[in-house]
Amino acid sequence: MLECEIKAAIGKALKPLRCRYHETEEYTIFCKGCKDFMCFKCLGQLHQKHDLCQLQDAEEDIRKEMEVLLLNGKYSEQLTALGDKLSDIQKKLLQDKERLNCEIKTSVVNMKAKLDSTEERLLSELHNTFESYHITLRKQETNVKDLQSDITNLEVNKLNEFEFSHIINILSEINLCSVKCDKIANRPIPAFKPTMEFSFGNLIDNSSGKCDTDAISLSACSDISTQTDVFEDSETKWFDADDFEEDNLIESSSDEVTDKYPITFQLKQDVTLVRKIIPISEQDAWILANRQLLKIVNHSLDDIVYADNVSDFVVLKDSCVLILSEKKSFIMKLLTDRRLVRFANIGGSGRTPHCFCISEDDLLVIYLESYFGSPRYEFINHFVWMNTDGIVTDQASFSKGTFQKPCSIQILESYLCVLYYTGTSNLNRIVLLEKKSDKCNSIQSFSGIFGFDASSHFQSQGMCVDKAGNVIISDYRHHSVYMVDKDLKYKKTLLDAKNGLDKPAAIGILNDNMWIADGNQIFIFNLA
Repeated sequence: MLECEIKAAIGKALKPLRCRYHETEEYTIFCKGCKDFMCFKCLGQLHQKHDLCQLQDAEEDIRKEMEVLLLNGKYSEQLTALGDKLSDIQKKLLQDKERLNCEIKTSVVNMKAKLDSTEERLLSELHNTFESYHITLRKQETNVKDLQSDITNLEVNKLNEFEFSHIINILSEINLCSVKCDKIANRPIPAFKPTMEFSFGNLIDNSSGKCDTDAISLSACSDISTQTDVFEDSETKWFDADDFEEDNLIESSSDEVTDKYPITFQLKQDVTLVRKIIPISEQDAWILANRQLLKIVNHSLDDIVYADNVSDFVVLKDSCVLILSEKKSFIMKLLTDRRLVRFANIGGSGRTPHCFCISEDDLLVIYLESYFGSPRYEFINHFVWMNTDGIVTDQASFSKGTFQKPCSIQILESYLCVLYYTGTSNLNRIVLLEKKSDKCNSIQSFSGIFGFDASSHFQSQGMCVDKAGNVIISDYRHHSVYMVDKDLKYKKTLLDAKNGLDKPAAIGILNDNMWIADGNQIFIFNLA
């Protein structure tokens, strides 16, 4: 009687027949071909064109299937094999955990050794620097004491008895000591600023057999059930920027980036969008943010605001910076001693300057706009060519019935490449212009690459040109930076969300280093 009661209890359904893929749904359908169960949500995703029936109508087939399994004993072998597999996985997990534990500890030990070595080197440099100051100071103290002794030996009533040259030497030495003391007092004291961020590393996804820069989070293993067709749970988020795989139609170029982890550093919290960035060395760059001209020194944002109300800027070969403002009719020049002086007049006659650029042979191209007519306006776009002495060398123009604000301009061989703000839902477009006589003609345009109707989603905040004559574009909405050729035809994606990009804005290239502004942080990738 007890044995019968136990078997009866086992046969009772202790809980509803919940779908193993959709926990809120119950099994209601049976697939005769696959011998599997499903809910209504599964029906729209799996077992299409299969022989299906209601679950209660398949009771006889289901019981017969269980009977076959019990008679053949295959289920026992299958479950035993699964148990052995899980046991092997458990052993492998323990081994991997121990191995990673040792690697992490070794990495931390090595990093501590490097930190200790760096500390010792910096303290040694500090000691040597201040020791040289002390030696110079002690030498001058000795000179002052010697001069005090010489002055003490002099008597006012007996000055005529001393050699004239001796008196001159004493006065000269006093003046020399005074000058040296001033130099010592005004000598800049060394300051310390960290120039890099130390990172012990991350756990990385190594499923492809090679290390990637994407860090993974450790979570509990979820239950995985076998299904005839594989699909994602429709109630879970099906798209994630970090997991997105490019289609074969768009060439991925992650191999363009070296294995070196990109340099990343933070800007101030109030800097949320960098509109332009021009690298001037491996550690330094000029940036335009919050309509202010700022500077990055040693991968850190300088506190100095070099200019306000800035619309655009370019850097000259002599390290001076030319500054353009829509509110002013003059281009201003920032000298190396931080003085702002007038460079050239470019406004007047109702013309508003928007942006400008400089070629490798030091020729400026300035984009201005004016309009006239009422009630229907006509917008005139003006281009002015000017050398670095402020002399106008050429001009051209073209007219449009609608206004599109130019955000950035680049010289692309004999063409002008302009990034426009269309004024519609923060969208952008890029136009290639060719100068003929005193007119500029549009010969090509670009409005995005991703998906259908790409122009309805193209939003870019940065554009630059590399040495090979390719245009590099940051796509704000699609978390990516990609390359198009001189005809504005797509070539390849350089960086995207898998490289840590979220909202890439201004971009700049110096040698093989690409600087990318993303929110209030800067990425530096090496593309060699």
